Amino acid sequence: MNTDRFKNYQDDVKQLVLGFEAMQRRGDSRYYDVEEIETIIDFYLETADGEGLEKSVRYGEKLFPSSNEIRLRRVHLLCFKERYKEAYNLLKQLERIEPEDTDILYALGVVYSALDQPRKAIQYYHKAAADGYELGMIYGNIADEYVKMDQREEARNYYRRALRVNPDDEHSLYELANCYEYDGLTDKWIHYYSRFVQEYPYSKVAWYCLGEGYMTESLYEKAIDAYQYAIAIDADFYYAYMQMAACYHVLGDMNKAVATLHDASEHTQDKAFVFFRLGEIFRFQNNPVTANAYYHKALKEDPYYAEAWQAMSMCYASMRDYPAAIDAAKRAVKTDPESAMYLTTLALIYSDSGEYDKAERIFESAKEYYSDFEHGWLAYADYYIMRQFFDEAIEVLNTGLPDCEMVLEFNKRLAYCYYATGRRNMLYNAVRACLMEGDAGVRDLLDYIPELANDLEVMNIIHSHQNDNKQ
Repeated sequence: MNTDRFKNYQDDVKQLVLGFEAMQRRGDSRYYDVEEIETIIDFYLETADGEGLEKSVRYGEKLFPSSNEIRLRRVHLLCFKERYKEAYNLLKQLERIEPEDTDILYALGVVYSALDQPRKAIQYYHKAAADGYELGMIYGNIADEYVKMDQREEARNYYRRALRVNPDDEHSLYELANCYEYDGLTDKWIHYYSRFVQEYPYSKVAWYCLGEGYMTESLYEKAIDAYQYAIAIDADFYYAYMQMAACYHVLGDMNKAVATLHDASEHTQDKAFVFFRLGEIFRFQNNPVTANAYYHKALKEDPYYAEAWQAMSMCYASMRDYPAAIDAAKRAVKTDPESAMYLTTLALIYSDSGEYDKAERIFESAKEYYSDFEHGWLAYADYYIMRQFFDEAIEVLNTGLPDCEMVLEFNKRLAYCYYATGRRNMLYNAVRACLMEGDAGVRDLLDYIPELANDLEVMNIIHSHQNDNKQ
């Protein structure tokens, strides 16, 4: 039996619950007064024990069939089971009996929220708050409803009100930062949390949110300081370690990034992700051997970590160890067989190893997933361009182009294919399409096809376009 479930409860609660469970096992019955059975039910609700909640509510209803308090706990059970319409119907009955009961009014707010009726939810939360009932929690809930309606200014107002009542409300601290971030109000974000930590210097979440604000503004040294304060308050604050490591990475201090990630691995159950991040640092430093050592560690923690298998396959490919690269890439695909990225990686490794038939088969099987992965179309086109199969490359590019966002990447490849095959009119059209991206489009096009700088017709098109834009 898991005795840890009682660690936050007094001994009298533990004895009540254990006695109830012993009675259930024996198939006996005994009398509990209303407060006792409510305590038992609430324990199961708070510990998210659905089976215990069901049994205790049913037993409470048997003992006190007319108790509105027990019926309200039936509502909690229905919500736990996500049977919100039934919960709503029961709550409306209870509201008619006790229209001023704040527990009932609050529960109606919760149910209206679950039924995606935020305005009704707000109405009932306000009713529940009329006598000062759990104001911090209710203000936070009201803010959540305004977020649902994309009314973030009102949401920010209520999150701040929630924090004035309860500065330890971590949900409101996080969500207020999210609102500032969504609306691009970084200055206000940093200002609010800077003042908050002055007043409440032991709020680890406030320091963390302040760090997030600094990080958004690329103030990485200040972000690191804020994350360090959060960790000083709570040495197990895993996310603060991860974000601090990311700051060191951006600053180019890889030794500190690695050391911080090692610290993070000591303060989380998700060691696989930390080891993966360590692998990524070394992979992007062109150190595939060390990167793979960390990917192996990640996979030892989680053998189905597809992203680690894929990254490992790229490291092996960079070392020209194609059998190992193919094996790792296949493992990624086996874990997620509909991943366009993993399939494309496998195809590219086959191509690099000279197994073109296999590469083409994998590309063909991946095409159906490229609607959300346009890099796949580009990789497939590059494969054909590398083999000088320009007609096939053009077909691939034209298939992906209508729905793509990386328009320049498609058009400069089309320009290359048309230039290589002497299709001048199509080349001119592709060049004009690249010019729609402005000076960046010109630079990218000429970097990709340097020979165009010596093509008078193409350069006339470019210069004419540039002169038109200056007028």
